Amino acid sequence: MPTKKGPVKGGFDIDLLLPFQITQLSTRLAAQARRIIARHGHLTLPQWRIIRIVAAGVARNSTAVRKSTGIDKGQFSKTVNALVAQGYILTLPNEGDQRQFEIALTAKGQAAHDRLAPELDARQRHLMAALTPEQRAVIFPAIHALAEAADTIDFLETSSTED
Repeated sequence: MPTKKGPVKGGFDIDLLLPFQITQLSTRLAAQARRIIARHGHLTLPQWRIIRIVAAGVARNSTAVRKSTGIDKGQFSKTVNALVAQGYILTLPNEGDQRQFEIALTAKGQAAHDRLAPELDARQRHLMAALTPEQRAVIFPAIHALAEAADTIDFLETSSTED
C-alpha cells in the first residue's frame, strides 16, 4: 500500500498522511469486494450493500439504509431504482413519514444475499485474521473515533471561506 518510502517533495512522507492511507485502503477493499460480487452475477457494490443491510436486519427505512451504506442521496435513489427494476427489492410506503419508504428483499434479493454472504463473511474473517489480537481489539474503536473526528472542523483556529 505505501507509495514511496521516505520524504517526498515538500519535506514530508506521504505514507504518514492518515486520510491518504485510509483512501488507499478503502479503494483496495472496494476492488476486492467487487471481484467477489462479480463472481455471482451483475450486482454492483452499492447494490450489494443495500441488500446486505436489509437482509441483516440493520435497517429497512430508506434513510437508515442509505446512512448505513454510506451512499449519497443521488446514487442511493438510482441504486434502489435499479434494484427494484431488476427484481431484487420492493419499496413500500413508510406509514409514519411519506418522504421515506421501506425496503424489502424479494425472493431474488434473498437468494442473491444467500449466495454472496458466505463469501463476504469469509472475506471479513480473512481481513480480521491479518490483524494481531492487539490490533483486532482496537481497530473498531479507532475507526469509530476517526469517524467522529471526521464530522467536525472545530480544530481549525480560523474560519475562512477562501480557498
